[in-house]
Amino acid sequence: MSSRTIFFLIAIFSIDTSSHAQLEGTYSDSFIAEQLRNAKNTPNNQIVFEVNQPIDIAFTALLSELPNYSDEVLKLTFDNSKSLIPGKINLGSRRISVMKNEEELVQKIIKFDPPNSFAYFTEMSQSTVNVPLDYSVGYYHFTEHTKGETTIKVSAVYKASSRLTGFLVRLGFKRAFNKDFEKAEMYLNSIQTK
Repeated sequence: MSSRTIFFLIAIFSIDTSSHAQLEGTYSDSFIAEQLRNAKNTPNNQIVFEVNQPIDIAFTALLSELPNYSDEVLKLTFDNSKSLIPGKINLGSRRISVMKNEEELVQKIIKFDPPNSFAYFTEMSQSTVNVPLDYSVGYYHFTEHTKGETTIKVSAVYKASSRLTGFLVRLGFKRAFNKDFEKAEMYLNSIQTK
């Protein structure tokens, strides 16, 4: 499995919903809400780690500073034209990761409660990346225990685009998921706060 494929297994999260067939990569709001509940309550993968940063710094870094701790992402932009608050990051915003090969990964913000949590649904039909997943959901929860120390819980659910590759996707996903958030933890602990 190439490093590019492993990265995408980290960056995107999908769910096993074989009983919910969807047409051409379009998904209803109720379907997406159900998958968010799955990500919170019965994730396929989950990691918990602590950082020496205030909650607002941790939230902002994991939402919008992906190029600072990912080798694959060249830049990150947001399309807020469909945001609940036009022009600002909120529900409905699209987080667009531009890869070093110029391909794009589009993730719709489906939960936005700064600085406590956010979640996204990967819109594979809008993305130009080629990865073995149908769609994905990632859920991030932040808890500040003392001034300057935050616990972060990241949960993911996923579904491989083919049953034949499902086992390899699960194996690669778990390994890459843990490695990616180790890098995120190191990045967060390296940020100098004022």
